[in-house]
Amino acid sequence: MFKKLASLFGTGLVTVLPFALVIWVLVATFRWVDGLLGPRVDSIMGVHIPGVGFVLVVAGITAAGFLTRLYISHRIYLAMDGLFTRIPLVKSLYSMFKEIIQSLVRQRNGFTRVVLIPWPDDRALVMGLVTKEHLPVELDPTGEKIAVYLPNTFQFAGLTVFVKREKVIPCEMTIVEAFQFTVSGGLGKSNIWTPRDM
Repeated sequence: MFKKLASLFGTGLVTVLPFALVIWVLVATFRWVDGLLGPRVDSIMGVHIPGVGFVLVVAGITAAGFLTRLYISHRIYLAMDGLFTRIPLVKSLYSMFKEIIQSLVRQRNGFTRVVLIPWPDDRALVMGLVTKEHLPVELDPTGEKIAVYLPNTFQFAGLTVFVKREKVIPCEMTIVEAFQFTVSGGLGKSNIWTPRDM
């Protein structure tokens, strides 16, 4: 009897928990975004309106996207972009987040392709995203290497390594699928993929 109840509980947990976690993340995100402007709007209007802060933030982000297409606003954006790419430390963080967001949201070619490389040696393979097909001569005098970003599991931080082209194995996976697979530790669902030349 106890084993049957435990089995039913396990089945229910597997069924309910993914939905509960997604809802929890969405609610927490909604409350955090709503809290950015919501309290100020409430104090001005004298009444609490749930979600008004969230709507204002979304509207503001949309407006920012529209303004970047205007000449003057676009020039301001370029000036800020240039400033952030020149400040030490900020430059590294800004460039990394910009490439990741553009690759995931707009599917731009910040990362050019997905590959597998031996790491730390031939006994194992890790999934990586190519960031540069040709390195500066100061980093690769012989022109034999490419730059590969290695994301870590359960986080977006990672390493950038320089790998010889002959060691790189092409992988039939999109950038988004690779991120989902790697960041989730292989637990997330993804399309079937097959590395070539294994």
